[in-house]
Amino acid sequence: MLGGHAVAQCLRNEGVGHVFCVPGESHIAVLDGLCGMPEIKLITCRQEGGACFMAEGYAKSTRRPGVCLVTRGPGATNASIAVHSAKYDSVPLVLLVGQVARSTRGREAGQELDYTHLFGTMAKWVIEINDARQVPRTMARAFHIARSGRPGPVVVSLPRDLLEEDAEISMIDPYPEVRSNPDPKAIEAMVGRINTANKPVLIAGSGTQYSDARQELIDFSEKFQMPVLTTYKRQDAFPNSHPNYIGNLANANRHTRNLVANEADLVVVIGSRLNQQTTGGFTIPRRGQPFIQVYPDEQYIGQNLRPDLGIIADVKTALSAALKFQGPRPNESRAGWVAEHHAAQKRYSTPPQRPTRRVSMERVMADLKAALPADAITATDAGSFGQWPQRYLEFEHADSYISPTLGCMGPGIPSAVAAKLAHPGRLVVAHIGDGGFLMTGQEMATARQFGANIVAIVYNNEGYNSIRMHQEAQYPGRQYGTALVNPDFAALGTAYGALGLKVGRDEEFLPAFKRAMAADRSALIEVLTDFEYVTPSATLSELAGKKLAGD
Repeated sequence: MLGGHAVAQCLRNEGVGHVFCVPGESHIAVLDGLCGMPEIKLITCRQEGGACFMAEGYAKSTRRPGVCLVTRGPGATNASIAVHSAKYDSVPLVLLVGQVARSTRGREAGQELDYTHLFGTMAKWVIEINDARQVPRTMARAFHIARSGRPGPVVVSLPRDLLEEDAEISMIDPYPEVRSNPDPKAIEAMVGRINTANKPVLIAGSGTQYSDARQELIDFSEKFQMPVLTTYKRQDAFPNSHPNYIGNLANANRHTRNLVANEADLVVVIGSRLNQQTTGGFTIPRRGQPFIQVYPDEQYIGQNLRPDLGIIADVKTALSAALKFQGPRPNESRAGWVAEHHAAQKRYSTPPQRPTRRVSMERVMADLKAALPADAITATDAGSFGQWPQRYLEFEHADSYISPTLGCMGPGIPSAVAAKLAHPGRLVVAHIGDGGFLMTGQEMATARQFGANIVAIVYNNEGYNSIRMHQEAQYPGRQYGTALVNPDFAALGTAYGALGLKVGRDEEFLPAFKRAMAADRSALIEVLTDFEYVTPSATLSELAGKKLAGD
């Protein structure tokens, strides 16, 4: 068969349901192979960055590898930002990149790039296939690496002449799933420490999500009477209404950070590397504070702070093993402590009334909390607006919150489109700033083409407001380079075939959102927000005033 047809066969063997792509001449043999495979839906995107963000969003909403196919050179560099994001978020992603013919490598052929150097610090593995007979082996290994241990992106380079070569190619089965078993003595030691602690706290990260350990995590927290915090932008890792849920370790959540640093006498970290955002600049757990870390990849045990006990294991397997042990005796004091912090989290996530000159973000969040179905999927882009949904929206269902920890702009719309393709029966809402929408908003056309109806909420404050916030904090009164002159977003949404709506007053948002949910197509709601309100707890004027006062 043709090498390109073998690549398509491998995708089918791996159970791939969607491939996100911008077509290019370097990989048309793969497209030809996919042409006869109706079980794989080829989603043609408008730009390679959007395509790769879709693959990343698909992986986040399904916990299976997302697949992106782009052409050589510019296609690869456009896709690279999503590869970088997938690394930070530990997302299983397989990026297939076209390459120049093997005989022209190293001769500065048209659009030639060395992908090992380009992606070497971003991807778990970068490989170029130079023998068509090795396509099945290499593709199977690519998927295995992408989803194993700490999941992450893998890049496979495909020379054009290899894809068009007719060779004797023997297909192989995909790698079986491998789950690492914990040391039984380590699990026993962990349980013993939990049972003797007075105020243990459990921190749950994305490793609990990718190992499908949600129920085990709930059972573990209940059996061992442990309050649960989720890591940065992982609120959907644990049901937020559960009485053991006490919040998320977002940078602005001082209550949860104080709880971990000053109250907990044992911190149990499950499925997290303890990155900078989660730990507030590597400040928690504090030095000398007893903590345990469970993670499936040995190189991330103690990466940022050495644990008292490190357990290398698949999270689901480790929690299942721990559940076989006896938990602590019922403790009314601990139960009261957990209930107190659960109530504090409820207060923290309740939007107050905060009138502004334009639309109040607090009012928008309150209306959304009242109107959203319980299983709705929320996708957020990067920007100052994102602090409101991150703080105030609550999540009951698994795989219902998609947001980049990298802080990159652009994934909001593509992630929402991919999530809708993966879960056509669930409402998907994208939250995007005006700047972020103008980076990848053209994927609304992709949503229309493939019937992926989403609700996009574009918060228009006419500027890169998170950067304006930093300017005011460091150089008050010297705003420069952050103002935007924007199009009419509601009209732009209409041009993309969506229901375009504009909201300029608080009372207009809920009726507009209900119209959007009832539409038989995508909807774009432009919300006119006030640039003065840059976070849920501070204004630009306040930030500038603190700097001028020497604070």
